[in-house]
Amino acid sequence: MSETTQFRVVDFDCPTCASNVERTLARAEGVEDVEVYYTTGRVEIAYDPGVTDPDAFASAIESQGYTPRLA
Repeated sequence: MSETTQFRVVDFDCPTCASNVERTLARAEGVEDVEVYYTTGRVEIAYDPGVTDPDAFASAIESQGYTPRLA
């Protein structure tokens, strides 16, 4: 059974930045689906809670140089 979490990222500079974050999250273990919206800074992630958690997603976003906030 999957869960969904959302983050807000306010410091995207361009659409490519959002794409990089989306690719990074999509490769993470346990992630089932990722949607990143550059214009609003919204990041929505469907994941398997038995494998990963929102803290891992926050770390992945930070590793790309952005500041995530739980929505």
